[in-house]
Amino acid sequence: MPKRTLASLILVVMMTTVAASAGTLEKAEAAYWRGDYALALRLMQPIADQGDIQAQYLIGFMYEKGQGVAQDYSEAAKWYILASEGGHSYAQNNLGVFYKYGRGIAKDLVQAYKWFDLAASGSLEAEEANRDRAVANKESIAADMTPEQIRTAQKLVQEKLSSEPGFSYRPPRVR
Repeated sequence: MPKRTLASLILVVMMTTVAASAGTLEKAEAAYWRGDYALALRLMQPIADQGDIQAQYLIGFMYEKGQGVAQDYSEAAKWYILASEGGHSYAQNNLGVFYKYGRGIAKDLVQAYKWFDLAASGSLEAEEANRDRAVANKESIAADMTPEQIRTAQKLVQEKLSSEPGFSYRPPRVR
């Protein structure tokens, strides 16, 4: 098979997979908002496993709140970490809260500050309430930190932002 044909075939398969995932995510979100958490989780799981940050965030939220699953802060933290690393600002703020209180993850004020700062700096204008929460959380935790801890956290934020140039990108549907 010529290289050009193979490349075209791969592109078509990838686009079909992305389109199918988007449609399935919409169905999963609709099930979630109807309160059909079992169906939402079943539809979201494969999408989240493929790296979709919205699906990862919602699964984390479901585990945090015990929606359709047993409440499990460790499992919620796992999903929030994945979504946060992908740039989901709501997951970043929630992960900061988990680090602040040691909820499902070891308490770490430096990591909490880092994730609050990233959530605040990465929120879109449409996510003003999330940005405001993240800023308030960051300011609250800074009061309990030493200047050295704050400098360390700020350094971690800069390292994250500089190592991943597209990190602050947010697709338009991210909540």
